[in-house]
Formats: sequence, structure tokens, C-alpha cells
Amino acid sequence: MVKKVIHIKRNRLYSKQFGYYEKEPKTKTSVRDIPLTEDLIGDLKKYMDWFRLADREFDEHLDEYYLAVNVYRQPLYPQSIGQWLTFYERKWGMKHVTCHGLRHTYCSLLLAQNVPIQTVSRYMGHSDSTVTLKVYSHFIPDTQDAAISALSRLTD
Repeated sequence: MVKKVIHIKRNRLYSKQFGYYEKEPKTKTSVRDIPLTEDLIGDLKKYMDWFRLADREFDEHLDEYYLAVNVYRQPLYPQSIGQWLTFYERKWGMKHVTCHGLRHTYCSLLLAQNVPIQTVSRYMGHSDSTVTLKVYSHFIPDTQDAAISALSRLTD
């Protein structure tokens, strides 16, 4: 079975002292797999097909490539995606949101759809579900009605 996930294995960072560099994520739980929707998988397949046109050995080196790369398959600068996001927000008249804001949106939407906190915490790379709860608990739907309904069924 083919897993429909993206693997988070490395961080690409910038410092004035060292320039651009790569390192392992800060915690063990930051190394993780995140599931992808069918629509996104379709878009990524088109992206891969586009790269195959320029590189006949693309499939042999797939595990070495980054998702966000330039035409030479070199990793993008960390700020490039944020710049693209800003460009398209302005082009389409959308409200500005940072890349980190998209991370918050992702988590909030999962919780609002009643995805279990442990699952969301794992996708976010949090070390513990309490980290997720501290920041995002206000996005978890109120379960009081469900609890009362469950208790009522027990006494019927």
C-alpha cells in the first residue's frame, strides 16, 4: 500500500553567522508524517511530472529532493514561500497570513472537525497533547451536549 503522506525530516534555516543551513528538527516528535488529501496528491503528481521533463533520473533521486525547490532542484530559501504567499494574497485580494499562520489554521481546522487531539498533536509535531491543548483548546467544539446525550442513553 502506498502511504499518502509527506515526510518531515529536516529543517532549513538561516542565520547571519552561518548563512543557510540544514539540521534535524528540534525534537523527536518534529520528525513526522502528515497525511495528504487526494486533491493535493493530484497537484503534487503534476509537479513531479513537470520535474521529470527536465530530469530523467528524477525517480531514482526522489528521496533526496525537497518539496519546495528551484528549477535546479535546490531547496528554496526559507523566506521564499512566505514571499510567494504574500504575492498571491495581494494578487487575489486575500487577507495576509504568514506561513506560521497557515500552520495554526491547519491545526484549528482539524480540531474544529473533531479530529482527536492526539492525532492533531502528532501531525503538528508537538511533544505532548497538552502542548496542543494549551494553544488550541478554544477550537475544540463544545462537547457538553454530547456528554449529556451519552449519559441520558445510559439511564434509558
